[in-house]
Order: sequence, then structure tokens, then C-alpha cells
Amino acid sequence: MKNSGPHFWPFQPKVSIIFTIILLIVLLIINGILKTTVGWPPDSSTNTVLIGILLISLLPVVLAILDVVIDKGATIGYGEFKIDFSKVERKGISDIIVPANIGVRGQVVTDSGTLNILDALRESSTSSIVIVDLEDGQAWWETRLLVLVSGAVRLGRPDNFIFVATKSGKPISFIGWAKARNLLACLLKINSKYARCYAVAKAIASQWQLVPPVYPPAATPLIAQIPNPLIWMQGEVSSKQWMAFDPSNGLPSEFFEEQILQNELGREIEVIEGGKVISISRLSDLFESVLKRDYIDKDSTPKEQMEGYFEDDEPFIAITENGRYISLVSRFAVYNEVFKNITSKMNDE
Repeated sequence: MKNSGPHFWPFQPKVSIIFTIILLIVLLIINGILKTTVGWPPDSSTNTVLIGILLISLLPVVLAILDVVIDKGATIGYGEFKIDFSKVERKGISDIIVPANIGVRGQVVTDSGTLNILDALRESSTSSIVIVDLEDGQAWWETRLLVLVSGAVRLGRPDNFIFVATKSGKPISFIGWAKARNLLACLLKINSKYARCYAVAKAIASQWQLVPPVYPPAATPLIAQIPNPLIWMQGEVSSKQWMAFDPSNGLPSEFFEEQILQNELGREIEVIEGGKVISISRLSDLFESVLKRDYIDKDSTPKEQMEGYFEDDEPFIAITENGRYISLVSRFAVYNEVFKNITSKMNDE
């Protein structure tokens, strides 16, 4: 090290690596001798002891890294250390913007109209993250968001929802992000009618899951056959085979449960009460407890950016540019980038 003053590790970085290897070998030999001569450690503690040996052997490297950080002013992220956004894994580069109201703006959707939401549901399920653009606060209804997050939770994708809106005249302004399962829990809790429609949809869908597809007749193998309801199905449940199975191939419909849910919401809520729009303030009312609002703006100073990265332990953080949403960044990838910067500086010493 070139800097004067006290150090946790007085040797060069390369010496740290060599010393780590030697220390690891010595400790393993000692462990082997003790195991052979006195039977320690017992088999039940072997893994714990080996982990301890590994951690102890890494101590020279850890101390050397700490010295580098101190020598550079105990600052990571600005000055000589910078995060290259292009090298950090980003979730959101290929984000899908879900069509407003999952494809049907300002119209009640029931029965055959539910076919109009399938394309939006299908496209959103191909990504782990989607963008919901509230626009001016009139684009989305609560019921449609419920259908979208319900499908996301059932299928496991998308897992992350980014909310943007037109704010102070700026479109695609970042508002917050949240996990699909948390959004669903909030929506079901805030309105008992939502929860009832959701329960009905799951009950109907679970019954039709027991109906197997049928093979087409040998004479017309290319014509799909839709199976009949089971004999114990009653009332409205028995009339849903046109939703339950894809008429093009006779196989179960991937989004049957979401179609049923939209049908129930449309009939029980949208027709009677109209659509409840989601403005920025309404979004906060619905999801304040689960909405993550932290972000790093590319126009802020490097110091402010790094302070934002390490402010909490959420797995992702949003990146914006002058308030406009850009992407969702993995904090773990950022930590890796910082560590690579530190080790690079060590090798240059």
C-alpha cells in the first residue's frame, strides 16, 4: 500500500491472496490431524468447522479490502469508485407496458367480451415485470388490475409491477413498484366484493379442471372437440365450457380463471357501480403498505446515487431519468459491481 498510517493488513494485495491459500491449507491439515488423533470435530459438526476454516482463511483478503476502502476515503460509489449502469444487470429493459384496462378502455366486460382481455393477459405473462401506466388517472379500473394481478399470482409471472403515470405533464413518471402477490392481497382486503368474485372464479375454475379434454373423432381429427360438463355441475357453472376450453384445439384455456373473474367483476360491480379508476392518490390508498417508491435518478450526483443504492435491503431499485422510469435494477448486481471496482483498485496498487 502506498498510503501511510495504520492498516488492518500491511501487505500487498497479491500477498493477501497467497496468504489466504496457505492459511486455508494449514487449517485443513490441522483439522485432519485433530480428526484422526482425537476424533474432533465430530461428524455432526464437520460442515460448521469447514465453513469456519473458510471464513478465517479469507480474513487477509477482507482486511486488505477494508484498507483499500479506508485509503480511498471510506467512500464507495463516488470519487474513484463509480457504478457503470451498462454493466449492472437490469430488469426492465424489455418491460411490457400492459394495454390500459387490459385492452378494453372504459367499457364493462362480461361474457363473450372477456375474450378481449386474453391477448393482454397472454403477453404480460411472458415477462417477469410489467408496466402499468395510469396515464392521467383515468386509464385503469381497480377491477381490471385485480384480474391482471390474479393471473400473475396464479402463473407466477409477471412477478413485479411497475406503476407509472403522467405527473406534472411528464408521461411515464415513476410512481412505485410492488410484488404481484402483495397487490392481490391488498385488493382482496380492501373490498369484500372483490374477494367474493375472486372466490367464485376459483371455485368455478377448479371444477372445470376436473374435466379432461376429449380426442376428436378419427374421421375429423383436425376439428377440435369441446367436452361436455360433468353431470353434477349445476346452473351457471355448467355453461362455461366455451370459456374453459380453447375452441381452436380443444385444450384447457390458459386464462379461464381470469375470464371467469372478469365476468363476475363485470356483472357484479362494473355494471352496477361503474369502473373505479386508479389515480396516483388512489394507488397510494390501495397499496401504500406494499408500494416501493425508492429510486435512483440518473441526473443526480454519483454520491446521491450510491446513497440511494444502499439505503435499504429491497432486492431491486428503480432507475429514472429526470423522473421518467427507465428500468428496475438488481441491488445484488450493484454490490457485485462495487466489489469488482474495489478488487480492481487493489490489483492496480
